[in-house]
Amino acid sequence: MRPVRFRNPVGAWRSARAELTAMRSQLADVSAQVQALQQFNSGAHAATMQALRYVRDDDAAARAQLWALRATPEYEAAFTEDEPLVTVIITTYRNFKELRERSLPSVLAQTYERFEVLVVGDAAAPEAEQVCRSFNDDRVRFVNLPYRGPYPDQPERAWYVSGTAPYNTGLALAKGSWIGSNSDDDALRPEYIETLLALARDQQAEVPYGQIDEHHPDDDNVLLCTFPPSNGHWGTQCSMFHGALRFLPHQPTDWIFETPNDWGLCERMLRIGVRFAMTDTPVCDYYPSSLWSDRIGRDYF
Repeated sequence: MRPVRFRNPVGAWRSARAELTAMRSQLADVSAQVQALQQFNSGAHAATMQALRYVRDDDAAARAQLWALRATPEYEAAFTEDEPLVTVIITTYRNFKELRERSLPSVLAQTYERFEVLVVGDAAAPEAEQVCRSFNDDRVRFVNLPYRGPYPDQPERAWYVSGTAPYNTGLALAKGSWIGSNSDDDALRPEYIETLLALARDQQAEVPYGQIDEHHPDDDNVLLCTFPPSNGHWGTQCSMFHGALRFLPHQPTDWIFETPNDWGLCERMLRIGVRFAMTDTPVCDYYPSSLWSDRIGRDYF
């Protein structure tokens, strides 16, 4: 009869612990490799999306067009004419109350008087035209699109490109040597045009802009805008464009790149060498829809 041999429990425990330590080390190595691969793929994806934006925007052609326009007499006239016509574009859909009580009155109260207002409906209801007619001012013109957008079905994606079609329609119809804009729920300061036109002439700027006074429901206002422009600190309503830049529209596909249409336009201008200038003077009052209403997700989309 063979003698019974008992396994050393201490040795077995040490062996198991060593194996577990080795497995943890291998797992950590694999996790590090997976993380590095994810970072690489994320960077490669971002670079690919950026490249696709450059292809879509055709920066080289836009830059050449800008240079050619700078050599024309019409380009220079915007800086030298005594009282150049300024077009202010307002896009609207259902926000009739603020359009009537805030947005349009702020434009009509400008200290600079030679301007036209283009209110473009995104297939808006008849109330939008009624609001415009109620002011009985020949400088106000209303145009309505036959259908909205089109926009992506998801509200979060649609937000990136809301108002693209009516804004671009306003660009096509604008007669001004300078083009400004306002949202239908925001307000331009009375000196908006006068201030930015003077800044443009002083610095030969093609996009003069000023501070945005962002209003919060708790009365805690925040001043926005940086120089050079940065995402979240610039908007079309705080700026004016030289009329020569009307060949640069909002892009209806900016939602693919998760870029708001106004910031996408600004980035494109920066890339092709458009001249910006900023004043510290607030030129518009901004009431973020996400803070003041449930417009995003229900009312506008």
